[in-house]
Amino acid sequence: MHFQSINMKNNLLVLAGLILLTSCGGKNEEPKKKSSDYNLKNIKELVGIARIEPENKISPIGVEIAGRVVEILVIEGEPVKKGQLIMLLDDSAESAQVEQSNSKLATRNQRVNSLQAKLEGIKIKVDAADVERKRDRALADAKAGTVKAAIDAETAYDNLRADLLIVQADLQEAKFGVNEVSSETKYISKMRDKKRIYAPVDGMILNWDVKLGQAIGAGTKLGDFAPAGELIAITEVDELYALKVKKGQRVSINLQGTKQTLTSGSVVYCAPYLSKKSIFSDRADNLEDRRVREVRVRVDNPSAVLIGSRVECIIKL
Repeated sequence: MHFQSINMKNNLLVLAGLILLTSCGGKNEEPKKKSSDYNLKNIKELVGIARIEPENKISPIGVEIAGRVVEILVIEGEPVKKGQLIMLLDDSAESAQVEQSNSKLATRNQRVNSLQAKLEGIKIKVDAADVERKRDRALADAKAGTVKAAIDAETAYDNLRADLLIVQADLQEAKFGVNEVSSETKYISKMRDKKRIYAPVDGMILNWDVKLGQAIGAGTKLGDFAPAGELIAITEVDELYALKVKKGQRVSINLQGTKQTLTSGSVVYCAPYLSKKSIFSDRADNLEDRRVREVRVRVDNPSAVLIGSRVECIIKL
């Protein structure tokens, strides 16, 4: 009886182990779904998260040279025109250099004018000396005048010709000096003008990254600028549905996570390729395990959305 009880217990343990192994190892994995498993014909609309951007993209405004911000002439969100002055950097040093250079230029111009007047006077004397020497030479040849008088007239003429050449050389040098100072003035003026920040095109200042009185270095980003134009919603469509999206399809633009419609729009661009990197790659749940097709939607009512906001685009197929 004792041995029989032990054998029964061993049989029960073996049976329990077999049941446990069967329950753990017998589970089958679910097969992955293929694209053929989806019924694409019944899909009437596609929903994607989109970001609102200007049609011509947001561009940074920078500065080429170092300086200190002394005046901000445009507030954030204010529309501007091309060439409008929007910010001033301290240009007192450049302005002083321009003033000094202009004074030097005026002095050089005055010397040029003086030499030109002197040159005209010498030309008149040379012409008169030329007439006199020819007359004295004719008189000397006709024995009506002395040879000495003819030689003296010739010498006077030659001296005036030499003076004329000297003044012409001085005038040429003075003109070169004017050109040199003029180029210097233009260069300093351009450097001063770089301290004045202008709007590149019609648009809007979205935000300033610098403050009044801040010292900045060359190449510093001053802020973000949105060129004038239409607003677009940039969204993505999974590769499975990429070919179903076409230009001209109507789109409902909703507040993200709700059914509230903000405005409508239409598809104006479908990327000709599939991208691996999502435009929403900053999302924590973005695994980027599938490729996507970028789609751009022109917003019908730009005042209904804000630049940079995220919305839902419902594309009507």
